[in-house]
Amino acid sequence: NLLVLKDTLKNMQKFFGLPQTGELDQNTIETMKKPRCGNPDVANYNFFPRKPKWEKNLITYRILGYTPDLDSETVDDAFARAFKVWSDVTPLEFSRIHDGEADIMINFGRWEHGDGYPFDGKDGLLAHAFAPGPGVGGDSHFDDDEFWTLGEGQVVRVKYGNADGEYCKFPFLFGEKEYNSCTDAGRSDGFLWCSTTYNFDTDGKYGFCPHESLFTMGGNSDGQPCKFPFLFEGRSFDSCTTEGRQDGYRWCGTTENYDQDKKFGFCPETAMSTVGGNSEGQPCVFPFIFLGNKYDSCTTSGRQDGKMWCSTSSNYDEDRKWGFCPDQGYSLFLVAAHEFGHAMGLEHSEDPGALMAPIYTYTKHFRLSQDDVQGIQQLYGGSTDVGPGPKPTLGPVTPELCGQDLVFDAVAQMRGEIFFFKDRFFWRTANERSRPTGPLLIAVFWTDLPEKIDAVYEAPQEEKSVFFSGNEYWVYTASTLERGYPKRLTSLGTTTLAICRPPQ
Repeated sequence: NLLVLKDTLKNMQKFFGLPQTGELDQNTIETMKKPRCGNPDVANYNFFPRKPKWEKNLITYRILGYTPDLDSETVDDAFARAFKVWSDVTPLEFSRIHDGEADIMINFGRWEHGDGYPFDGKDGLLAHAFAPGPGVGGDSHFDDDEFWTLGEGQVVRVKYGNADGEYCKFPFLFGEKEYNSCTDAGRSDGFLWCSTTYNFDTDGKYGFCPHESLFTMGGNSDGQPCKFPFLFEGRSFDSCTTEGRQDGYRWCGTTENYDQDKKFGFCPETAMSTVGGNSEGQPCVFPFIFLGNKYDSCTTSGRQDGKMWCSTSSNYDEDRKWGFCPDQGYSLFLVAAHEFGHAMGLEHSEDPGALMAPIYTYTKHFRLSQDDVQGIQQLYGGSTDVGPGPKPTLGPVTPELCGQDLVFDAVAQMRGEIFFFKDRFFWRTANERSRPTGPLLIAVFWTDLPEKIDAVYEAPQEEKSVFFSGNEYWVYTASTLERGYPKRLTSLGTTTLAICRPPQ
């Protein structure tokens, strides 16, 4: 029914603050393509119908499976911190169990994963959760075709070396050269390694990056490394494989003969494991040949969408095996905190600054918004740790554009538009006579900026934007922070700098 479709599109456009045309215009299509939660966007309430909630304050959860993108301790910590987001502002307590049926069962899966709500491959739908209730109620599922990180690129926890259990520091300096991923430079055994401080030459701290030759995950071999070659169904395998599995996970035998010993483990993601493509997570091979040219790093050549990719063999022209190179990934903590909000009974919020907004936006400076706090406290009440007296505003409030007391922090003309900044938000317009669109989170474009900026200007010849906050400044090209920033204002060569602000 075209009329129903038009009305539904108008509702969605209203929800996201878009012009309510009822048409699939470019702004609407771009919004629909953004990475997001798998629960429906257009809802009449901030709660699920009939406002389901847990009728108790002690809620159990169980982690059924892990993603190979992160080590288990990092996953455990991300989920624990995500639950704490909600327990900090309510009487709720969350307790992890390792066996039996928990209130909230957590797992990773791909495509159709058993609940009738399939995922859609990389990007798009990131995760989904069910409202409180018996059975699948509260259960939360995460799409394992996504690249799960903490929001700032691959998280690599090293093994062995002299920094066992610490995290790689990217980039790091070795032999006066910077490395942005694990490397076998300086080694003759082929094992990939990284420094856990910026300057390996000075500090000498290092460890080995996850690799199936060092250890495996899960399975039944207690972490034993892969044994290559190994025999499976009478065939010999020289590398990890997805043969015999329908979920796409790479595995290997940990003895020479799987058919006889049945010992196996899952292969960890290597330092340059690919995402998507047709190579089932195999790592990049450098250099590789593409259209007769040699490439020593990931490239966008041959693509119109700007995505970085690599060949997983030395000659793409012959083998046609490839995958996307790891990007910043999605913060498991932020996505989990959002999904656990659903598992507590919250629906999507129309407030763009809310955690429960449907579109994923990474921010370094996460704080639960007042909108989220009010929603969850309507269901469960406030935290029992709050003393007597008036209840304070617990989280940041999204400003109203036409609010009587609104004073912008900064206004600037950039890329042919006028931008208005206030706290962690901005509005924009290409026509000074029309109402600006927004608010949008500053982190949508400029993830490294603090929550409040003092001034901003554009250097149009260089196509750079310069932001000031406190005694530091940031320089961006489009949405990419220039290396070495932020810097202190004193690096500009002036002895005294003052940024005047209007009275509040």
